[in-house]
Amino acid sequence: MDRTESLEKFERYLQRRFPERRTSKDYLSDLRQFIAYCQKTWQEVSMNDIDDFVDQQRARGLKAATVNRRVAALKTFFDFLAEETGDLSWPNPVRYKRHAGKRARHLPRDLRDEDLERVWGVITSSRDRAWFVLMVRAGLRVGEVVDLKLSDVLSKAQNGQPGRLRVCGKGRKERVVWLSADAYAVLEAWLAERPPTEEMAIFLNERGQPLRTNGIQWLLHGYGQQAGFDLTPHQLRHTFARQVTEAGMPVTSLGKLLGHSQITTTQIYTAGADPDLAQAYQSAMQRLQNPPPGPPPTDSSPVVLPPDPAFPPVERGALEVPEPQEPNWDSWAPQLPEPFRQASLAYVQRRYLTWSARNRRIRAQSILNELRLLWTWFLAHRPLSQPGELSLQDLWAYQSDQQAKGYAAGTINRRMDFLLGIARELAEREQPVDNSVFRIRYLQRPQSLPRHLSEADSQHLEAFLIGEVNQPATRLRSACLLLMLHSGLRSGECVAVRCQDLDLPGQRLIIRQGKGQRDRLVYLSQTTCQAIQAYLQGSHPNPSDPLWLYPNGKPMTQGWLASQVAAAGKAIGIEGLYPHRLRHTCATRLLNAGMDITRIQKLLGHEMISTTMIYAKVQDATLEADYRQALRRIEQRLMPLSEQPLMVDDWPTQVVKVQVPLDDSV
Repeated sequence: MDRTESLEKFERYLQRRFPERRTSKDYLSDLRQFIAYCQKTWQEVSMNDIDDFVDQQRARGLKAATVNRRVAALKTFFDFLAEETGDLSWPNPVRYKRHAGKRARHLPRDLRDEDLERVWGVITSSRDRAWFVLMVRAGLRVGEVVDLKLSDVLSKAQNGQPGRLRVCGKGRKERVVWLSADAYAVLEAWLAERPPTEEMAIFLNERGQPLRTNGIQWLLHGYGQQAGFDLTPHQLRHTFARQVTEAGMPVTSLGKLLGHSQITTTQIYTAGADPDLAQAYQSAMQRLQNPPPGPPPTDSSPVVLPPDPAFPPVERGALEVPEPQEPNWDSWAPQLPEPFRQASLAYVQRRYLTWSARNRRIRAQSILNELRLLWTWFLAHRPLSQPGELSLQDLWAYQSDQQAKGYAAGTINRRMDFLLGIARELAEREQPVDNSVFRIRYLQRPQSLPRHLSEADSQHLEAFLIGEVNQPATRLRSACLLLMLHSGLRSGECVAVRCQDLDLPGQRLIIRQGKGQRDRLVYLSQTTCQAIQAYLQGSHPNPSDPLWLYPNGKPMTQGWLASQVAAAGKAIGIEGLYPHRLRHTCATRLLNAGMDITRIQKLLGHEMISTTMIYAKVQDATLEADYRQALRRIEQRLMPLSEQPLMVDDWPTQVVKVQVPLDDSV
């Protein structure tokens, strides 16, 4: 089957399988991208060709979702060819687990309320205000807006009842949406001005023809530029979802309003809005910052360091943040034999573009350094000519040697991951590999307690940092450390914060591309907000600027932040304080202030609750208080166990006799 015929048949196949969907158009476009890159016949295409195509797409800077869709299109196409030709033994060159990278988990790109007001202020056209309000007050997609007909207005807003609209949504699914009286008045104002025409579309362009999707996108982009930021139609839909969720609408009702078939889709829209989590966090922080009466911690008065002339107040100007450069692959480990060099470089380079741009260079250099040490050790202990000759006995010997030298089990296991990853890739490329290596067992990691600070040390550190807020030379350090101590940020996440992700009025912060490229929302204590406001005092940053800048205008680094954490600890008598201890401390304090562990899990961005349990420790005082509370509730409704019980508040004064039916066997 030649290429033209195969594409035509594949298109008909997709149209039968996905009627009235964009799938056929998108998949064919993806397939043509591959044809332009690879000139081989279909039978000649191999797994390595798919490797090269995927690497080329990532190098172009395409998003993981786009690359993964192209991988899915190719896999579907080669499955189709095997069925169409009747050759079911024809192997599919696409390995989805190998070629489809892990997708980042982004929070919805909603607008802050103050940004929404700024955009509304620059829109003067009654028509544009009408379609804008349909997206931000009813959550319509831009395609649903342009498809609206006059007959789709089912009822007006009157007598306290909202207006009703019929919407034909994605997948040709119809639904009814409501429009508040305030929002309906904006739509009605446009309908009164709409020129008379035979066209039934509600929204018309200057030529009297139906307004198109790209027209609204172009207009909205212009309004966003006037307001000072980029703006897309879907951001308005996300903003609607956030606002109604914060107002208490259940996710099931919201899903019906948005036209979602699956509740999991709706949860993506509401990931940035969790009023219960926000309330639980703020309640816990209030309990921490207003502890019950008792003896204060030793020497808890604020410690104020003398001003450091090297850190005058921040002055922001034009800022250009250079993109990180790729490592010099050719110069890496020239002393290693070439097969080991190439296998290691291929392993890292295949993953390089899937990592976060801000730390991929450092991550690549770190892994390559560990691989260099690994291969140096193995080559010194046994002559090897190819990496595939590595055996299970070699791995056992390495584990024993590293344990004897005192390396942690987690470090050794991580290095095993690198070696097994290289072995798998060699096997997939049909190169010889000793399969015994895949039988290696990882070392058991000890169940270590979290490295949190005691409550007395935590309060002492807080007092010290709050005292630094009043010193212009130390405001940067104070704001950063309070943010990590109160919100549980990793040091890399703290350094990467952009001004546009900070919402001080809402006391929240969006973390972009955290660990695993997952976005999440964290909340800010009142103390942290005040420290950040003091740091930003008098500056007018651009939304895309890094939040934390040195006085010379350069972005803050993780190395400097780590040194400042250590310096702050030393100033109050805590030796060896490092950033991750602040994250452990945040989790432990919130848990002991009564915050539910599942909410702490969400705040820290952990996939597994077991990870959160490593970070947070139930302190003895909390355990005792929980025990007392539980037993008090039990003993209030049960008879005393002792004939002469101690006098305790709220114990029952009368014994309640309960009739228990007798079992015949008794």
